[in-house]
Amino acid sequence: MYSMTNRKPETWIELQEMVAHYFNYSGYEAITPYKIETVRGEVEVDVFVKADNELGNRIICECKYWNTLIPQEKIHAFRTVVNDSGASLGIIISKLGFQKGAILAADKSNIKLFTWEQFLDYLFDKWFAYRINRLQNLSKPLFVYTDPFDIPAELLSKAQIDEYKKTLLKFTGLNIMIHNFNENTISKYNETYNESVTTIEEFFNSAEERIKEAISYYEVLFKDVNIPKWKFVW
Repeated sequence: MYSMTNRKPETWIELQEMVAHYFNYSGYEAITPYKIETVRGEVEVDVFVKADNELGNRIICECKYWNTLIPQEKIHAFRTVVNDSGASLGIIISKLGFQKGAILAADKSNIKLFTWEQFLDYLFDKWFAYRINRLQNLSKPLFVYTDPFDIPAELLSKAQIDEYKKTLLKFTGLNIMIHNFNENTISKYNETYNESVTTIEEFFNSAEERIKEAISYYEVLFKDVNIPKWKFVW
């Protein structure tokens, strides 16, 4: 099975930015850095996440790009910030991991401790659902453009029809892959489009650009043809 991504932060700034990025691409609203109010005054946190559709709607993340394991006292200090801010969850993402005392300090609390890889595993299901839904919504116009019954072919010239027929296999196949994603989709995508995608994220990014290209192509091809707008409403 293909991995989620091969991206890995190389600095503490990248760690913060990438944590926020993957939260944002999982359906949350993440900001980095962000100042919050606590009972003890204003505090700047590495990443602040709004999770409005969940029972707990505020998440605070601390990103530690340290070359040592995170000690217990850092967990206690972070728990204080999380509790004083009213956040429902605190997450610490560490480059290397955590000392045993830190793990014990977070146990049975609203603090989660992750390495980078563990953080990606934690978010994967929500990230995948968000990305595939985004891709499928973006590709919906292709159902119209690649269906000859939806296109008033009688208004096209013979040259335009010939050109249109050449695109059908290419873009219909893409739409089918996106709406029927499975463990073989990426290898099929690479074979069909002569790509070398190695992760699910690369597939999403590449397919998204290809969909935009296809829709732009059809918009130009059919610019003088009246396709009823209701066909594009779902």
